[in-house]
Amino acid sequence: MSIPYLSIIDEDSNTYNFESDFWIRGIGWQTSRNVNNKSFAAGGKDISDSFLQARTVEIEGSLRADSLAALETKVRNLQKACLKGGSLYVSDDMVSRYLTVSNAQIDELYTGNYRMEKGLNISFLVEYPFWQSNTLTEDANIISSAPETFYVDNSDSDFLVFPIITIEADQGSDVPNIKLQNKTDGGMILEYDDPLFVIGSTVVINCFNGTVQRDNANSIENLTTAKFLRLQNANNTIEYTGNDCTITYSWRKIYL
Repeated sequence: MSIPYLSIIDEDSNTYNFESDFWIRGIGWQTSRNVNNKSFAAGGKDISDSFLQARTVEIEGSLRADSLAALETKVRNLQKACLKGGSLYVSDDMVSRYLTVSNAQIDELYTGNYRMEKGLNISFLVEYPFWQSNTLTEDANIISSAPETFYVDNSDSDFLVFPIITIEADQGSDVPNIKLQNKTDGGMILEYDDPLFVIGSTVVINCFNGTVQRDNANSIENLTTAKFLRLQNANNTIEYTGNDCTITYSWRKIYL
């Protein structure tokens, strides 16, 4: 049995395999652009941020069956899978990676008078415009003499990422005050002040989702800075100030 070229895995881990006639018809990306014309001069000025915009991916193919009932079942199964969305995988990709797809739009086309075949064009919204690695990368650092500098290498990604930062008070002391600074990202600082962050507790700062939890309970009110940290697609220099602990950066490498 051949491996399907395209598959979608939804949030409940259900897998839908597209039939072999389906392929990616089109996918592209573009950066944000907003050009204001210059006054009394030629040309213009881009006042946007040049980050990638949300994009779409188009899939096209045909479903065939030996009976109208079988074709109806195939069409309904495809429509339900597309409506739910999830992680879109391509089997012959050189890297195990996926796009998070949602908000499907489907055009159905009958093929002449042949009622046992139906062509479909599917367009998915890709809100987060990058392919994400199927494997979570982790970098753990045991802090024993703060302030301390350590390095987190994200140079294999094509762009910056927002990591998950897990801080464990497992080195024999409470950790009421934390300061993390990424010297590679313009010196951006994250500070967390929490008198209840005691020995045995764990704080998870999810910079991708914008959440903060101590021992699985919301504690975002203890985050005293307005921005979450990023990892540039380089070897990032991180400076930590606070009591001894273990700091783990987790993230998915991303690709254009």
